[in-house]
Amino acid sequence: MARFLAISPQSQFWLFHFALALNILGMVLTDMWEPMVVGAIVTLYLSVDALIRVRYVLPMKKSMRELQHENERLKRELASQQNETAY
Repeated sequence: MARFLAISPQSQFWLFHFALALNILGMVLTDMWEPMVVGAIVTLYLSVDALIRVRYVLPMKKSMRELQHENERLKRELASQQNETAY
């Protein structure tokens, strides 16, 4: 997940999909398409990885962070209520 920190995940998504399209176009238009199969497989993997990260992983991390903050707030609230009832 922390491989490409220089550009945003959304930019990675578009970059890898564009690279995959260019790779497939190069396979179609040239006679030497066999060596480009490896590049197409690599860019396909990167494209799918970026798609999963943008669509599923990042929203999940955001919701988990929000839940963690809410959990901490509720713990503080519960502790303050317990302290009030102790006196």
